[in-house]
Amino acid sequence: MMTRAYPSSYLPPPRGHATAGPSLFLGRGALLAGILALLIVPAGCRKKASVPLRHTPAGVVQPVRIACSVPAATQILLQLGAAGDLVGVSSFDRTLLPPPLQALPVIGNYLHLDYETLLNVQPTVLVVQMAPARLPLSLTHFVRRNRIALVNVRLNTLQQLYASAKRLGSVTGSTARAARMIADAQARLAAIHRRYALRPHPRVVFLISTQPLMAVGKSTFLDQLIGVAGGNNVGEKLGSGYPALTRETLVDLKPQILLIGLPGEPAATGPADPRLAPWLALPVPAAQNHQVYLVTGGRSQMATLQVYKTAALVGRLIHGGNIRKSGG
Repeated sequence: MMTRAYPSSYLPPPRGHATAGPSLFLGRGALLAGILALLIVPAGCRKKASVPLRHTPAGVVQPVRIACSVPAATQILLQLGAAGDLVGVSSFDRTLLPPPLQALPVIGNYLHLDYETLLNVQPTVLVVQMAPARLPLSLTHFVRRNRIALVNVRLNTLQQLYASAKRLGSVTGSTARAARMIADAQARLAAIHRRYALRPHPRVVFLISTQPLMAVGKSTFLDQLIGVAGGNNVGEKLGSGYPALTRETLVDLKPQILLIGLPGEPAATGPADPRLAPWLALPVPAAQNHQVYLVTGGRSQMATLQVYKTAALVGRLIHGGNIRKSGG
């Protein structure tokens, strides 16, 4: 095993990026099954008078109305106390929302936006996550024609998460709360990092999808969280983002810890859980030492202001995990 020591105030930057450098990969759940820490907001919760107001041409003042097509951004908005500003969510959001919000109109997802529904819910802000060069002209024209502010978040790394949270805080009049929550998340991650900094850093592979096989690569927030939790993400050898791989490549990586992302599925029932069987049969140290874990938390692969919960879970699994308790 290798050991990497960082100053206690330092959080590893995304590999391949400068420390000061800086989108969301939504994870298997959102990208492939409808996912990728939820603050429960009481029904009927509305924003305070500090909510930014929009002036219509007629001089009528309207509160912010947000349609969000990014599940992680929806979670951030809830964490900022902006549930009352939401008027539409993505098709992947429903199972992650508190009951009072599950009836919100679905405005599509990152692949397809329902413009008719968007017109019906009359948002003043539309949150998306797209590479700027890939923004459809139809979307640009739509928001301009309907006087909708387009907020294009980036959530690939922790730095981008914090910047996007600040932007959403500004949109919702929650600037101070966003700053406090970002500082809290950073402090919690720093504490987790200090806890494991001087321990051996085993080789870790985190599969965020099993069909097809996809691993956590470098320059991602999950890569950073593995480092915070005292692991050596050998998936970074495959490249940036969330690269595809074969079982042969997985074997060649020789992981000592193998994390299987199954967000939204039931937690592992124990070593005999049938979902573990194919992974425990692999000729890798993780299987031989029974250090293969299912990570089933619905938000475990989402870049939100509670990413420290995923870091804490990964730390527990890497450094003496309990195969029976791997939900997150």
